[in-house]
Amino acid sequence: MANLPTSNVRRLLGEGAGDIRISTEAVAKGIEAAEVFLHRLGERAASIARGHGRKTVMPEDLETARHQILPG
Repeated sequence: MANLPTSNVRRLLGEGAGDIRISTEAVAKGIEAAEVFLHRLGERAASIARGHGRKTVMPEDLETARHQILPG
């Protein structure tokens, strides 16, 4: 998989962590988790698009897929 930018992942993790520091290893695990999530999101959104007879993933496919993967 392609690597997401470390600085962006560190910033996003930091927004959720508050005043707690995030180790380099934790950022690497965050990148890994985000890449797995995006891969699964893409698979699910593509399946939804195909189910609607389309060959193009639309924003609503991603939104539906996101709610299926991360309810709430």
